[in-house]
Amino acid sequence: MTHLFRSSSSRLPLLAFLVFFALSLLTRLALCLGSLHDLSWNFSIVGAFAVGVFFDVMAGLFAAVPWVLYGALAPERFLKSRAGRIITGVLMICFTSLLIFISVSEWVFWDEFGARFNFIAVDYLIWTHEVFDNITESYPMGRIFAGIALLGVGITWLLHRKGMMAWASSGKAGWIERCTALGVGLVLPALAGFFVNQASLPGFANQYNAELSKNGCWSFFAAFKQMELNYEQWYQKLPESEAIADTKKLLVTANESAASTRPDDLRRSINVTGPEHKWNVILVCMESMSGSYMTYGGNQKGITPVLDRLATQSLFFDNLYATGTRTVRGMEAITLNLPPTPGMSIIYRPEGKDLVTTFTPFLKRGYECGFFYGGDGRFDYMNRYFSTAGCRIMDVNAWNKNDVTFKTAWGACDEDLFNKVIAEADKSYAAGKPFHDFCMTTSNHRPFDFPGGRIDLPSHSGKNAAVKYSDWAIGDLIDKASKRPWFKETLFVIVSDHCASSAGKSDIDVTKFHIPAMVYNPGLVPAKTVSKLCSQIDLMPTVFGLLNWDHDTLGYGHDLLAPSAATLKDRAFISNYQKIALLQDNSLAILKPKRETALYSCDIQSGALTPMEPGNTNILHETIAYYQSASWLFGSGKLKAALYKSPPAPNPPAKDH
Repeated sequence: MTHLFRSSSSRLPLLAFLVFFALSLLTRLALCLGSLHDLSWNFSIVGAFAVGVFFDVMAGLFAAVPWVLYGALAPERFLKSRAGRIITGVLMICFTSLLIFISVSEWVFWDEFGARFNFIAVDYLIWTHEVFDNITESYPMGRIFAGIALLGVGITWLLHRKGMMAWASSGKAGWIERCTALGVGLVLPALAGFFVNQASLPGFANQYNAELSKNGCWSFFAAFKQMELNYEQWYQKLPESEAIADTKKLLVTANESAASTRPDDLRRSINVTGPEHKWNVILVCMESMSGSYMTYGGNQKGITPVLDRLATQSLFFDNLYATGTRTVRGMEAITLNLPPTPGMSIIYRPEGKDLVTTFTPFLKRGYECGFFYGGDGRFDYMNRYFSTAGCRIMDVNAWNKNDVTFKTAWGACDEDLFNKVIAEADKSYAAGKPFHDFCMTTSNHRPFDFPGGRIDLPSHSGKNAAVKYSDWAIGDLIDKASKRPWFKETLFVIVSDHCASSAGKSDIDVTKFHIPAMVYNPGLVPAKTVSKLCSQIDLMPTVFGLLNWDHDTLGYGHDLLAPSAATLKDRAFISNYQKIALLQDNSLAILKPKRETALYSCDIQSGALTPMEPGNTNILHETIAYYQSASWLFGSGKLKAALYKSPPAPNPPAKDH
């Protein structure tokens, strides 16, 4: 075995592998120390480290590949020369500095999301402008980069002092040994990539332990490969026709009848009596506004005085849950009214365009629909989705320069956004056009920066200050709008996109999905609290009920004020990319990749989960039917708006698989 390491083509990769492995292990220890109170300190922590070491080794094989090529292609005479040693030293400084940068990034990512690199990290790498600007505004990057460089130099100097750099560059072997080292150095990572799958990780009861068992670099590339998870391939399923038929039965109510008898048509006809209301609708989707920030969620810090007041004057949903952990997932739920499909949001996917949405009934009635955003709406493909849904795009690129008085990397501050919304509403009103505007806020987002003098907390001082500013901006919107002639005919729908944090110990921590939602206009909607367990997907169907509109829908949401609402089961759909779940009463059914399932009794207040006997199959059956049919609906193209410009042509019944 020792003859294998006689050449630089094997010694240099070995040294690089050892550096990678050591830094990966130190990163895991650092994350462990930073989560002392979240981890389960039992035998599973040993398992997490054991699995983690395995993935560190696998990832280290890939990290060593550049050094395999360098050692094989560079002549040994060059590597032993002074110039060669200097170049090798510089490359090692760059290599170790890059690894330290990744470790620091992982620490920041873990602090924000309670996870190793995942879909979000991949997403952030794609949208470099917003993310880079956000990072530079949130952290002292000059000092951080200087510190990383110094550590890189220090580690390389230590390797030099210990003679390891000289040893790695002083190999002497024939071409057969060099070719053998090259072959081994390339074949091993290829085998690792082919046979090792992060999806085969053992189950951990505590999600922090599960995340600790991963390697950040490996996890990043695994997420990059699995941006979309095919339901049919990865999840527990029913015969297709059975899943669709059962979902159709579950969705139909006395007020929401099946639009046709066709087995593969999930459309429902919403039937009402009385005149329609041509009220305007301004929907404000608030960035990261967790229910725990408000008084009803138990917060006593007084950081949401406006929302707390509006909640008492609105149709307020105090038991409503977000479907996911990303902005586009919240947008998807609000505008498509569908359970979350596994993987990335539909909005993000190439086929996430030209769909039937909640804008469709407005457009049919001659409304002007708009998407308002203080940032660049190309981020997460939002502009593509909203424009093909019939909205005019009013992101910051469509604003005048003087419309922006304060901005961060994510865009103009919330008050600038709302001022733009009011100005455009004035134009629509003057033209005699009803309007429905979807507004996405940004101020409650790192770097938590906002205009000074608005609240009693300083800008850039953390989440609580940003929450209070966002709350103030909502009050400013309502105050200014109340002075407009169109106010008395306008509903204000205020809802969060997702919670501020999604990390938790359990499979899915339901407390991390509890968000506020309300419909405000005292002259149009009497104050009332809806305490029924419900989902983001139920919000707009309830608004359509307030408008008293007949319409067809492909969504799975319900009007929670309809007479039939009393007969509906309490339920909410929640997800975190790979795990999709149905919260029903006090039970939680979770579907996982590899066709795994889990059933729990759930304490909604604390999020505590107690495993249930597998005999309780009814909730599991409904969960599979809902999610399988929703994935089929999107994957089969049934959501495409073009199909519903006229009655759909007959199709043969769906086939079983």
